Amino acid sequence: MARPERTAAAEAFYSKGEASRYDQNARMATTQRHLAERALQLLDLPTGVPALLLDAGCGTGYSARPLEKAGHHWIGTDISINMLQAARQSARRPGLRPQVLCDDLGHGFAFRVGTFDGCISISAVQWLCHASKAGDDPQRRLRRFFVGLKAVLVAGARTVLQLYPEQPEHLQMIRDAALAQGFSGGLIIDYPWSERSKKLYLVLVAPNRRLAEVPAAVPQAGRK
Repeated sequence: MARPERTAAAEAFYSKGEASRYDQNARMATTQRHLAERALQLLDLPTGVPALLLDAGCGTGYSARPLEKAGHHWIGTDISINMLQAARQSARRPGLRPQVLCDDLGHGFAFRVGTFDGCISISAVQWLCHASKAGDDPQRRLRRFFVGLKAVLVAGARTVLQLYPEQPEHLQMIRDAALAQGFSGGLIIDYPWSERSKKLYLVLVAPNRRLAEVPAAVPQAGRK
């Protein structure tokens, strides 16, 4: 069976029907929840302190359940409007409307500098390694992703990227793009002895931003 990344661009692959099937798949829900629980553990956030977290490539919101259960707030982004509509229609708590934004990871993030205390991404970033559309440049898209990620994270915040890279070269591309933006960290592999069960988590620490990288404040009215 062909990998989704090789089938079509994510926004095309996740049609309304595919998004609905994904959202109603109990096995997928369990898997994504377990992956997110592990990612949250690797974020190593202070106990009892609510954090604002970014869920990059949030899909239908399965990965947000552990974040909410732990008392954290989250904002999700995804390139597929169909997946986000499924997330809104199946709110994970009574009265809760997920805070989600339709956006492309390969374009960066439309948030203020230093907005988030951490970030998780479950089964999403490997899509950036593929040229799904004419004009796509995987290396440029990965660069934009990490430039944007560095900007929206608090200095020293952790990011946990759970990945399914198709080949070792893709993992190297992701690693190199992160290092080029000053991230530090390493790769954690769960169940390394099993090709079927093996899970990869790239755990990164955001660098301090240089003053030149922080946008200037908007002048107050009446000031020059």
